[in-house]
Amino acid sequence: MESEKNMDKYEAYKAMKANLSKAMKSEFYYQAIFIEYAIIEDRCLSALVHAGVKYQDSKGNELSLARKIEKMRKNPAFTNSYVRERITEELLDQILEWKRERDRLIHALAKIPYDNEHVKNVAEQGIELVRILDNKVRIINRHFDSVSNKESE
Repeated sequence: MESEKNMDKYEAYKAMKANLSKAMKSEFYYQAIFIEYAIIEDRCLSALVHAGVKYQDSKGNELSLARKIEKMRKNPAFTNSYVRERITEELLDQILEWKRERDRLIHALAKIPYDNEHVKNVAEQGIELVRILDNKVRIINRHFDSVSNKESE
């Protein structure tokens, strides 16, 4: 059952990345930004899960992206040198700054004039953050899993 769940997750993630690529090629930058946000949030959640860090509030709701990043900034699982060299304070700051800019764009969606170049830049920044974060989370998840496996032996 766990294997099937992992395969479903893999297929969904693969589809999101393909849709992100299509959105960028088609110049659908808002669509790209929505997908980037979802991937970034998923990658942060994955890191928290693999680290064994609580990712829900007291009511069982998943934490916001900003709260996930705060956990990644402060939780001891993320402050050791191995993890911090990969998930740096600078990377976390870049993600939060990108998120703030994304939020501004979303709230100003109907405002005129539409600045396609700015939206394109935010989408391009997002795709780069997705690439970096995906790579770093994959590395630290293997680290967390190996530490967990050693502890359970």
